[in-house]
Amino acid sequence: MCDPTTMVVMQIAGAAMSYMAADQQAKEQTRRNNAIATEADRAYKEQVKMIDRRMDEEKLASVQAEQDVMVDARNKKATAIASAGESGVAGISIDSILHEVDYQEGTVLNRNLTSTKNTIAKLNDDKTQAYAQMAGRYNSLSSVQQPSFLGTALEVGTGLATDLKFDSNGDLAFRNA
Repeated sequence: MCDPTTMVVMQIAGAAMSYMAADQQAKEQTRRNNAIATEADRAYKEQVKMIDRRMDEEKLASVQAEQDVMVDARNKKATAIASAGESGVAGISIDSILHEVDYQEGTVLNRNLTSTKNTIAKLNDDKTQAYAQMAGRYNSLSSVQQPSFLGTALEVGTGLATDLKFDSNGDLAFRNA
């Protein structure tokens, strides 16, 4: 068995090594967590960017479809008025035709608007889902256990108190010796 002083030095050195290893492990876990969080943020921003682009495309397509419907309705009205004029039909008959064209135009515009609203709502749901995925990544990060210097000191002190004592001369000695 070694002398008590050597044992004290060995226990302190062992505890210091354990502390340094735990500290290194905590630093590595923090680095991993930061990398995961950075990737989660990047992925979220990229998903939102793609969803926003799809929203813009959807809105543009809706406006273009609305313009196409209005142009088609104007063409139908012009054709109906020209045909009525050529055939000599006027009054209530032409008004009925024009009202029917207006009704069809309104029906198609309303359907297109409802479809666009539903698509935009779905894309907003996709944004919410992307956020939930990012939050899930954050929630799955491992906790970082920082080593406690006080805990290490107490561990060394407890070990020394268990194994060593001062003899009657005031010298450090083993308890079991």
